[in-house]
Amino acid sequence: MYSSISDYDLQLLISNDRNQSAFQELYNRYWDKIFASCNNRLQDVEAAEDIVQDIFISLWQHPNLPQIQNLSAYLFQATKFSVIKYLNRISRYDSINPLEFGVLDRLDQMDLNEALNYKEMHYILMQGVEQLPPQTKLIFRYSRIDHLNSKEIAEKLEISPRTVENQISKALKVLRKILRNTQNFIIFLF
Repeated sequence: MYSSISDYDLQLLISNDRNQSAFQELYNRYWDKIFASCNNRLQDVEAAEDIVQDIFISLWQHPNLPQIQNLSAYLFQATKFSVIKYLNRISRYDSINPLEFGVLDRLDQMDLNEALNYKEMHYILMQGVEQLPPQTKLIFRYSRIDHLNSKEIAEKLEISPRTVENQISKALKVLRKILRNTQNFIIFLF
């Protein structure tokens, strides 16, 4: 019944009449595409399903649904932001193994002062990583913690390898500045 109606007309029916059949039609049109996009980025079926469900709930509750000019673009943009938000949220709960940072795997071979300095620097660096913009932080973690190369990260996030390299460079520049400032502060203290 609604399959021949445009997205915009369905949006009007949903907004004006809370028409569930019109909403079901939009859901059927876009669910598979949105789910595929989300799952490609996350590689987690359950998380992707939850995110897609949230996107459609948000669409149903959208106060200005008729003002959305291009529903397809809107849904894919919502998916992108929801995935980034989800990855940000779960990254806060992921524990980082300090032994994966190269220098820190030799803590048992260092004297106490060296070990404390490295642990303090590691803490300062991790604080710096947390201050990075969400996408830069995600790319940096994929690169330095998950040990993915630029091409793998680009495929995972559906961006260009050049963008990945630029984001890593940006993150390293910020972290170097933090370390320089920390070293200058320590020298000033002594």
